[in-house]
Amino acid sequence: MTKKLMLACVAASWLMTGGAMAQKVVTLWHPYNQETDLIHVGIKAFNESQKEYRIEARLVPYTQLTAEMIKAVATGTPPDLVTLNDPVVASFASQDQLVDITDRIKNSKVIDLGLYYKGPQTSGVWKGRRYSIAREVNALALFYNADLFRAKGLDPDKPPRTWAEVRAAAEKLTDPSKRVFGMGFSAHASEQSTFQFLPWLWQAGGSIDKLDAPEAIEALQYWTDMVQKGYASKDVITQQQNDVINSFMAGNYAMAVGGPWELPRIQKDAKFDWRVTTLPVKDGKNIRASSLGGFHFAIPKGAKEVDGAFKAIEFMSRPTFFQDGWKSGLMSPRSDSEVKDPLWPQAYAVFREQVKYAVQRGPHPDWPEISKPIQTAIQESLTGSKPPAQAMKEAAAKVNPILAKTPF
Repeated sequence: MTKKLMLACVAASWLMTGGAMAQKVVTLWHPYNQETDLIHVGIKAFNESQKEYRIEARLVPYTQLTAEMIKAVATGTPPDLVTLNDPVVASFASQDQLVDITDRIKNSKVIDLGLYYKGPQTSGVWKGRRYSIAREVNALALFYNADLFRAKGLDPDKPPRTWAEVRAAAEKLTDPSKRVFGMGFSAHASEQSTFQFLPWLWQAGGSIDKLDAPEAIEALQYWTDMVQKGYASKDVITQQQNDVINSFMAGNYAMAVGGPWELPRIQKDAKFDWRVTTLPVKDGKNIRASSLGGFHFAIPKGAKEVDGAFKAIEFMSRPTFFQDGWKSGLMSPRSDSEVKDPLWPQAYAVFREQVKYAVQRGPHPDWPEISKPIQTAIQESLTGSKPPAQAMKEAAAKVNPILAKTPF
């Protein structure tokens, strides 16, 4: 063996036993199956940015992620890093299943919570300690068909701003002969209806801990009236959020509640002049509100590479990192991360404004048990099986004991 060949073999051996093995693996679980999602850009960029850690990702379907996490933590085989839907963070944190990152965030030179919007600032916190940080956020706004507005003599440059204006516009836009309804929203028997109903509850001055109060009843009455008067289709009780936007794109809904994640397909498939405006406020209240959605980065208890996981969180929390997120409708949780020359500039401005007033669901470890009675009340009221007051009174009877035991 020549000296040159011997040196080459030694170098190769060093790479296999030393160089390659020196790089620590950070395991990451996430539900993002589209290659355009920012998580894939972040993983690739993080792995190329340094040699100490390498992220190895596992795709876990959204519907299975929570169950997989529960099992992994119970068996002592959790990933080092996971993306969790905002409302489930408190459940894991309350059971001591997530690493407390309060001090790490406080000492971080990258993550400044003061630069995060109000909703993302407070979400991820349980009993005064932080267990997650927003990866991205979304909020609900109101899409509308400007062509239908013009056809009915409405000015698309002056969209409705209040509940009364939305009701009046919906009445005028409704055309049963053409199967056009003025308004669409998701009242599906799932978390999606709670997500879409809560802004109206908050706009009315209501709260989850007082579902039987006049304000809460009034919010449900508003939705119920829209359906019973025919301004919204009865189909809303079975339509998930994507179904609502499908009906909007088909021209069956003149206005529809939806989030920024819908923008790429609306741009592609809608054959009309579409626009977005902020959710209306209740007349006389003027309370601006929307629901906060999105996923958080969290480090499960039992993670082997906590330091590496937090470095990855910091890397993907830089304000410049979010520049490309908007291409798929992802909103930055940071107020100092503004997209220059954004796609859909009118929609971007609206959703960026809407995020300022977006409120988290909870946080509460028993959120599913709180959300379910709200979903039931919506279904009962919109189908006419119970009046809004009774439906909300029964929802409150189920929710109040939960909150009495463990307040928000």
